[in-house]
Amino acid sequence: MSTTHSFWEGKEPCWEIMGCGKFVREKCDAWTHPEKPCWEHPHTQCAMMVGTPKGCDDCKVFWRYGPRQPAPPASPDSSHVS
Repeated sequence: MSTTHSFWEGKEPCWEIMGCGKFVREKCDAWTHPEKPCWEHPHTQCAMMVGTPKGCDDCKVFWRYGPRQPAPPASPDSSHVS
C-alpha cells in the first residue's frame, strides 16, 4: 500500500466495506493507491470481479463517500398567485 496521504484516512475503506480478501485487495488499484477514492481509479477489483458497474451509482461505498450533486433549486409555484 502507498505511504502517501490516503483518501480513506478516518473512513472505513472500500475494501473493508466490500469485504475484499487479501488476494483481491493486493491486486486492486484502490488498495495500492489509496490517495484517491476507488471511483477515481480506472481499474478496481470490484469492477472486474464483483461486477460493480464502473459508474458506481449503485455502489454503497460511492453512496457513503462519493461527491454529492447539490439539489436543484426549488422552482417557484407558477399556480400560486399573490
